[in-house]
Amino acid sequence: MKYFCMDGHMHFDLYKNRFNILEYIETNQSYTIVMTNLPKLYEKYYYEDWNYKFVRLSLGFHPELAAQYYDQISIFKKYVNSTRYIGEIGLDYSVSDEYNKEQQRKIFNEIIRCCRNDENKILSVHTRKAESDCLRILYGYKGKVIFHWYSGNLTCLDIALRRGYYFSINHQMTRSINGRRIINRLPLNRIIIESDAPFTTGMQNSYQLQFIDEIYNYLSDNRSVCKNDIIKQIKENFRMIVK
Repeated sequence: MKYFCMDGHMHFDLYKNRFNILEYIETNQSYTIVMTNLPKLYEKYYYEDWNYKFVRLSLGFHPELAAQYYDQISIFKKYVNSTRYIGEIGLDYSVSDEYNKEQQRKIFNEIIRCCRNDENKILSVHTRKAESDCLRILYGYKGKVIFHWYSGNLTCLDIALRRGYYFSINHQMTRSINGRRIINRLPLNRIIIESDAPFTTGMQNSYQLQFIDEIYNYLSDNRSVCKNDIIKQIKENFRMIVK
């Protein structure tokens, strides 16, 4: 069986050879959603020759940059209707600065307001140490939501599952106690694969697709489900998100 290759969350533009990476993804037919960290970056790539079959460009506003680049919300609004893919967005409370957190919430609230009436949107959401506030701001949103590299408590995870959210998991999660705890809680029909490259192990200098097989193997061994059935389920999950 030919493997279904996908990467639901990666940062192609943080590599020096980013266009070579995009060609590598195309050659290997890996369905990939690439993030941007700021609206200005999305604007830049949007006007380049973006003619890829397997790669989709997301409009993002990373929470760790929200306070510094708050004025770029106007650029976000300008392009919000140009794509159904929104990410990376969300909240990150690993900072101690309360003003920074407040600016993050303002940006995230504004983004969700912009997307609320478009059920076709697919959101890739960063939730680090801010799971409850992310859930609160997302309440009532009817589009597709993917919690990327979730690391929070199981209570919030269960709420997200009840709302129908998906979770993108990466190979680094399979190597940590907390990561495995999160993955093992997730039903197979809510999981998709991500690399979060270049931030994960082995991805800092080179983007290769071997991480996908590591995740398939972990899920197969952990769930005692044949690997081909795991692959079929991940493919179906991705199809349900993008249909």
